[in-house]
Amino acid sequence: MPSVRLERAAEDRPAGAGSQASSAHGESASAGVWGRVLAIALLLICLYAAFAHGAVSSPVEERVQLALALIGLLAAVGWQWRGGLALRAPGIVWAAVALLTSFAFWSGMTVLWSVAPDRTWTECNRVITYCLVLVLALAVGASLRRAVALVAGGLLLVCLAVAAYALGQKLVPGLHLAGVFTLNQTALLPRLQEPLGYWNALALLLAMGIPGALVILVDRDRPDGLRLAAATAIVTMLLTIGFTYSRGAVLALVLAVALTVALSGAWLRCLMWLAAVLIATTPVMLVGLNSYRLTALGVGLSARERAGGELIVVLGACLLLLVVGGRGLIRRERNTTVSPAAVRTIVQGLIAAAVLAVAVAVIGVAVSSRGLGGTASHAWSSFTATRTISVNDPSRLLSADSENRWVWWKEAAGAFSDRPLQGWGAGSFGVVHLLYRRDTLSVQQPHSLPLQFLAETGLVGATLGLGALLLLLAAGLRAVRRFPLSTTRLPAISLLAAAAAYAVHSLFDWDWDIPAVTIPALLALGVLGGTLVAPVRPSARRLPAARRAGSLALSAICLAAFAASVAMPRIAAADAGHALLLAASGRPGSLASGLHQARLSSRIDPLSDAGLLAAATIQLHRGDPATARADLISAVRREPSDEQAWQELSYTDFTLRNYVESVVAAQHALTLDPEGQSALSDAQRAALSLAAPAGSATATVTPRSVP
Repeated sequence: MPSVRLERAAEDRPAGAGSQASSAHGESASAGVWGRVLAIALLLICLYAAFAHGAVSSPVEERVQLALALIGLLAAVGWQWRGGLALRAPGIVWAAVALLTSFAFWSGMTVLWSVAPDRTWTECNRVITYCLVLVLALAVGASLRRAVALVAGGLLLVCLAVAAYALGQKLVPGLHLAGVFTLNQTALLPRLQEPLGYWNALALLLAMGIPGALVILVDRDRPDGLRLAAATAIVTMLLTIGFTYSRGAVLALVLAVALTVALSGAWLRCLMWLAAVLIATTPVMLVGLNSYRLTALGVGLSARERAGGELIVVLGACLLLLVVGGRGLIRRERNTTVSPAAVRTIVQGLIAAAVLAVAVAVIGVAVSSRGLGGTASHAWSSFTATRTISVNDPSRLLSADSENRWVWWKEAAGAFSDRPLQGWGAGSFGVVHLLYRRDTLSVQQPHSLPLQFLAETGLVGATLGLGALLLLLAAGLRAVRRFPLSTTRLPAISLLAAAAAYAVHSLFDWDWDIPAVTIPALLALGVLGGTLVAPVRPSARRLPAARRAGSLALSAICLAAFAASVAMPRIAAADAGHALLLAASGRPGSLASGLHQARLSSRIDPLSDAGLLAAATIQLHRGDPATARADLISAVRREPSDEQAWQELSYTDFTLRNYVESVVAAQHALTLDPEGQSALSDAQRAALSLAAPAGSATATVTPRSVP
């Protein structure tokens, strides 16, 4: 029987997986160098995005995209170079790549009917970026035998760097290095969110990193010191997640850990170590969450430093106990053999404990003041309520409140039902939301990836985008199962668990628009997909020189076009902002220069009305409302769904005493944003002026500052 198991393991092992891969299919020295360089470059992108507020906004996102374009060009050279990169994958992975590429193309197509064409352009660039990351990750997995271990370890290091910076804001808030960083980030918002700039994204990234530390902790082939370091790393990341107060990340983490335990083949050892790190984490978590100085708003730096010092003492004591106890557990692992009967007893005990815990919880709820039915009704009412809630109270960890997600989900569902096939345009929910909202809440995404795809790109786009992600997850699971059931499987499990955590979390948050969490997930899935096909020596597959040169030239042209597509909206937006700065002095020369800059911005980005709005503002400052009106008419023709442009047109018509046109423009703004108070004020003022006798006081223009 042991020999049979060994033979099956050899059959199941992917030829390109781990150091045990068949030498007949080994990588060349050049391919190893190219693969490592490419993997490290992608990991550095992940690190930069995490410490650049998630790479969510301009110009950071554009920098990430341009850097990836450059990396893609270098990878194209490596692909065609003798002994360079390989790019091979099974059919299921190429199907996922094709679906994601088609989704990028469809996202671009939606600009033809998008209600926010400039945002659609930006969203299309984002999807192309993710396609590029996926292809580069495939090249890493197909070219480098130890790609899985390298990327899994690299992502863990990224997460540890983020966790250290984030947790340091609680422990040593006074630490800073002038011009480089400061940890004094929690005075106005005690809830941890930096360096990603969003608490849920920070917690999700660390939830994606914990499986990587867990597989090191349970790997008996690792050095004892490294295993204990992994245990302390898990404690650090768990504490950081707790101090973000993110319930969604906790749910994603539970799934990721459950998947890791189920696929590891060492579930008992996993549970033992998880219990140890939870015991070490709980006292620190309780002290931190119940400390007024660490959770209240507006606490002075000196008070927070004292509280952080106290927390360091508790954390140090718990980590010391974990290390001491961990050494004992490692010795017991080596000297203890668990019989099948003992395993069955343990399983039965765990099941009994779980049933007992559920029963106690149900009984506790039943005897509460609300009872079972009342508690369920109250939870549902809290989940679906529309209200402003405190995001700083640690007790929210036990709340059923959806933070208004239910409202946004209904808005997205309504938008999809009105345009089920083609959607409203990629990236357009921030505008569509104004049409459907029944409150004054402002949001840019519906906080659900499936609903976002359905509302913005319709059934066609959702099928392509979600289909690609599901195929990648299926391919990742297949890759994990092809590894032998031993320590060589563990790094692959951690990558799949990280991607699964992302997939679950994206069901109720806007992770797709946060490159700092989406790029690591696609990197993990791409590397796993690349290991499904054994690499061949690049020298055995070289094309003729002319074809290689043509392929390289085509890759360079495509990447250059992508870089231009990324740069143009950014340049145009910068020009529009610079135009307003130039005109701020009010001098005739400055106004003329600003107007020229605004016109240039409008030509660079033909989908955005930012340049036209800037030009109209400058014309108003020049005392030429008639020309400003012409620019605003061009702006609303370019972006008919821009509520701000209609408001400005209404105001300009009002200054020109075009009261009928002012009412019409204000009504357009009201249609686009029924809850918009500014548009309502414009409409009321114009209507009163229209109804008043000529020359009356009502018709007098009331000055208003122009943004």
